[in-house]
Amino acid sequence: MSNKIMQFLIALLGFCVVEANAHDLVVTSTSNFREDATIESEIILKLTPGDELFLLETNKHNGYYRALHKDGGVGWVWGSNVVIYPEYVKSDWRHWIDVDGDCQTTRDEVLIEESEIPVTFKTNNNCIVESGRWTDPYTGEIFTDPKELDIDHMVPLRNAHRSGGWEWTYQMKSGYANYMAHPEHLIAVKASATRSKGAKGPDEWLPDNQQYRCQYVKDWDAIKNRWNLNLTESEIITIQEVKSTCP
Repeated sequence: MSNKIMQFLIALLGFCVVEANAHDLVVTSTSNFREDATIESEIILKLTPGDELFLLETNKHNGYYRALHKDGGVGWVWGSNVVIYPEYVKSDWRHWIDVDGDCQTTRDEVLIEESEIPVTFKTNNNCIVESGRWTDPYTGEIFTDPKELDIDHMVPLRNAHRSGGWEWTYQMKSGYANYMAHPEHLIAVKASATRSKGAKGPDEWLPDNQQYRCQYVKDWDAIKNRWNLNLTESEIITIQEVKSTCP
């Protein structure tokens, strides 16, 4: 069996184990990712604060955790240089609620706020938006039917979770999920665009609309700083690279 096939099978097994134990690791101090659980073993790669790993075994061996790197490599990392954080549970981040008791959920309030024309409602109580006009900054496309739109968290909930939000109270998680004090926090975008983005950071995903990329990374950076969420080194590098091209 070739080495490439073997590595693929190991990575696949690792993902299955990850799903079972539902824990991830985040690197807190510069560390080495090693082939074995010994200080003498070969270094696979260097890890920097903010890097993420998938925990394969909850028990330490000689002080090391066995983990899977996002690039597919399996190795060992010194336990004092990482933190285990719990699985992301979407229901913990209660969103699209009626915060102010006016019958409009956060989703509808964002649609109302961002529509370029006065919206119409499905019923006379003005609770659910039926139509309007929205320009999706991710693609530049124009929409009039809100069913074609998702309300995107600029920094997605799952990303916020693994960037430090896992430590928050339920109230703070819900506050983040429905936050509207800054308009860049929640934005109406084409549904397929936000699903393509998923929980990825700007180092893994940027909007197709290149004219919006400068604003996108500025907003991402601002939100992470505002909420005291960690930026990975690769995020920081990408943000700096994109900003260097901005007017």
